[in-house]
Amino acid sequence: MDVYERRLSVLRGAMATAGLDALVLYNDGRYHFTEMDPIYYLSGFKPLGPHAVVVLPKDSDPCLLLMPAWDRQRALHRSRIQDVRIAHDFGREYARLIIEMGLQRARVGLTGLSRQNRAIHGLLSQPFEQRPLAADALVEEATAVKDDLELSLVEKATEIAERGYAYLLEILRPGARECALVGEVDAYMRSLGADDNFLLMSASQHNLAVHAPTDRRLEWGDILLAEISPSVAGQFTQICRSVVLGRPTEVMREKYDLLVQAMLAGMKHCRPGETAGRAVSEVDRVVSAAGYGKYTVPPYMRTRGHGMGLGSVAPGNLAAGSGFVFQKGMLFVFHPNQYIPETGYFLVGEPIVVEEEGGRPLTGRIAHLDSVE
Repeated sequence: MDVYERRLSVLRGAMATAGLDALVLYNDGRYHFTEMDPIYYLSGFKPLGPHAVVVLPKDSDPCLLLMPAWDRQRALHRSRIQDVRIAHDFGREYARLIIEMGLQRARVGLTGLSRQNRAIHGLLSQPFEQRPLAADALVEEATAVKDDLELSLVEKATEIAERGYAYLLEILRPGARECALVGEVDAYMRSLGADDNFLLMSASQHNLAVHAPTDRRLEWGDILLAEISPSVAGQFTQICRSVVLGRPTEVMREKYDLLVQAMLAGMKHCRPGETAGRAVSEVDRVVSAAGYGKYTVPPYMRTRGHGMGLGSVAPGNLAAGSGFVFQKGMLFVFHPNQYIPETGYFLVGEPIVVEEEGGRPLTGRIAHLDSVE
């Protein structure tokens, strides 16, 4: 079965389980690497906005309705959905499509709610006699296990991320501006095939957190934090790295190794049947045993990992107490990034796939504290 036919089957299976007659998948042209886009997942096409929907009935072919009109040729070329239509008046032509498909009385699931203001939500709901049900969680859960195409893309993206990081180490010198480094690394990764990047990169003698780059010039003694997240054909990955400008102290190495060991301990519990909360608690246990229990909660850390779009971003944020149950083939970044009082904030993290033995990192090399001397 073709991968897109399989995805169509996956969504229809979820619809049948939920008793839905149709799905309406909405997109407004905005993207983020921790959000899913069901239109991209189903069709292989990324709308540019301002509005696009796929209407997927349970027993007939889906239809893609989008604007602006000039994007039609790209949609016809890239989309696996054959029925592609252009909307000049989106609300009117969307309502006409629902009537044409005979779905006015259907029980419908609607995705993309976080992208909809009151007016757009009303427009998308208006043609139906029954108010559509929120279906984002339904779609996320149904597509949580990555297929072969997603895995191959994230493997390529991870290779690009590691090469981008290696390039950063080559060009990293005191006097360079954070924003200039990000620009150079971004351009380099795009030359390798990345189609998008989410880059956080910042440095300090004692970091409190990672943040967006500024025009600050790097100095000897800085610790540079790099969260590198390129995508290939819409599938993102992420690696989290820390670099010292100068010779790392023994305390720096010791505390960084502590977080690496915590990550590896937590990864052992990223296996089918275990919960996200269990993996997080193992990270916290290792950090707490070293005397840093008070730092295993916000504001000293945010999350121990998260899913990556534009497919399903399950398990979402990895948090203590989460009951989310891992399945074989799920993919996410696992990162015990956090603040340590003696050294400041460190970044440590790998993209992993859930397997029977635990989380398998997709990187060729696990994070360790690098230096430029």
